[in-house]
Amino acid sequence: MADSPLPVRSEPAGTVPSEADFAPVGHIYDRIAVAYAGRFGDDLKPGSGDRAFLDVALASARGSGPVLDLGCGPGQIAAIAIAAGMRAIGTDISPGMLAAARRRVPLGMFLRADARTLPLAAASCRAAAAFYLLHHLPSAALSGVLAELHRVLEPGGTLVIATHLGTGHQWVSSEWNGLTERVAIACYGKDELAARVAAAGFEIESVGSRAPRSDEFQAEHGFLRARA
Repeated sequence: MADSPLPVRSEPAGTVPSEADFAPVGHIYDRIAVAYAGRFGDDLKPGSGDRAFLDVALASARGSGPVLDLGCGPGQIAAIAIAAGMRAIGTDISPGMLAAARRRVPLGMFLRADARTLPLAAASCRAAAAFYLLHHLPSAALSGVLAELHRVLEPGGTLVIATHLGTGHQWVSSEWNGLTERVAIACYGKDELAARVAAAGFEIESVGSRAPRSDEFQAEHGFLRARA
């Protein structure tokens, strides 16, 4: 999923969210799926920093399985993998986003799934990309998601992550047609993120960052590539 600010209003830091606080994210993306796909469906353009990082990671991927586009949104990464001659599976918790992905990427396979319990066989994917998904997960859920990614990757499979850097959680609320959802944005320091990925059994290959564009969430963007 490409980076974008949710239609949110910032709130005080508040308490640390539990794993259960992940559910409202799907509701929010369902509401904005059509608009999101129209605005960000082609966000990973060739030559951009995020795309260059992704292309290097996919080129280094070994194995015969598909590429997993975790939190796929409208299927940007799945489309790139397929264009490069690979098979792709996208997962998301938002039916609206999955519908957009199926329209945009007819050669991909798209499944509704929670990142913590993927309906995929062990050692079945050559690579997994989590682009701007992890900030939607309470930090308490991160270790479980990383363990699940390690499970579904082939030995030597590539993990590539793009996420927001920082510390702690920022609570935000989204309002739509009189309904309000309250979610937390989780940020990690580069060293913290690398340590948690390594603790899940991955070998870290590279860690980098870039400044945000004016139309993005205003936090430093972090990039990590690792191998199972």
